Amino acid sequence: MIDYDALIESQRQHLFYPWSAQNKAKPFCIEQADGVWLTLNTGQKILDFNSSIFNANLGHGHAGIKAAMQRAALDPKVGHPALVHAEKAKLGENLARIAPGDLNKTFLTLGGAEANENAIKIARLVTGRYKVVTRYRSYHGATLGMIGYGGDYRRIPFDGTLTGVVRFPDPYSRGSGQIIDTVRLLEEIIEIEGPETIACVLLEGITGANGVFVPEADYWKRIRALCDRHGILLIADEVMSGFGRTGKWFGVNHYDVVPDMMTIGKGLAAGYAPLAGVIVSDKISKHFENETLWCGLTHYAHPLCCTIANAAIEAYESEGLLENARILGLELKKQLEIMKSKNSRIAEVRSIGLLAAIDLDNFVSYRAKGAELAKASRLHERLWEAGVYCTVRFGMLVLAPPLCITHQELSDGLEKIGLVLSSLED
Repeated sequence: MIDYDALIESQRQHLFYPWSAQNKAKPFCIEQADGVWLTLNTGQKILDFNSSIFNANLGHGHAGIKAAMQRAALDPKVGHPALVHAEKAKLGENLARIAPGDLNKTFLTLGGAEANENAIKIARLVTGRYKVVTRYRSYHGATLGMIGYGGDYRRIPFDGTLTGVVRFPDPYSRGSGQIIDTVRLLEEIIEIEGPETIACVLLEGITGANGVFVPEADYWKRIRALCDRHGILLIADEVMSGFGRTGKWFGVNHYDVVPDMMTIGKGLAAGYAPLAGVIVSDKISKHFENETLWCGLTHYAHPLCCTIANAAIEAYESEGLLENARILGLELKKQLEIMKSKNSRIAEVRSIGLLAAIDLDNFVSYRAKGAELAKASRLHERLWEAGVYCTVRFGMLVLAPPLCITHQELSDGLEKIGLVLSSLED
């Protein structure tokens, strides 16, 4: 028998829990995980509508990943950035094949934040400029650099660390209370800042944990044209919206746009290994044929991680998971609209593929503290008690179940969420 209480106490004594005051952290113990289901040490079964931390796109306990891990374990290699090995070469070929347009060469990292930081370094090296444009509700990672470049509220304790940060609003009318042409506003901001100073515009393919904002059909094309006009590099952050999450390989595929660089992570290894990267255009890769690429990592392209990523890509394709995300995404959208029609507390629902947000009307504010924050925490607890795990962020729920979810599992989870929301008190 595993003594989970002793394990929890040991972790509290010797390891930090992220994003939390340590005495308020809420650890949980999983005895078994299969597909979209988590079985806790208490025996309770939970539907994972969060894909762990938005990365378990293949679900839990995937047989193909297990087999890949076993193969890699039989031939363990210590990673080295210059090491040549078959899985590394295969991964480069796979990424070039599924990436849009002429994005053919990848710089690998361990996490999405590192991918975005290296994309910015590359943009500065190529353009000789220093400013970076992002959106106010964006999230691009938790390193000191990326938390500062993004707009997520968790940047506030570290504001002032960076220079050259420029932000503009998201395509989210509820945020401002009015409909704004944010691309036209970006155009004006670029003119005021001086386009000759701006290295890149960095945008999530589809804004993820901060709201699932799905832009209008011409949004990405207009920004692409704006960047081309001024020689600004366009970077799509597909760390969360990539690898089938939206029903296509990447979020930008919905807009028929090819960025200059695309950052990837999370679903790349489906949560089974730390791996991410930056895929760049032919023009950018040619720049570094004679110029030094001042980027590097100790665990660059680790053999184990590459093996798992290749197995993940094979699974997405052989199991038809992108198509499943597309089809069930339509069902998700339909059921969310029905849920909204029955519950006056729901102000807005947004979704694309198996990525969705539910905005609650006048629940808690974006900068909630004290009793308001406790109210949001209680909502999370009630969902957990009902048997569903999803992100609760102030007045919003974010849903992102594994791409292997079935129609019945999707309906069951949404029914549980609907019942909890219907029971909310003012």
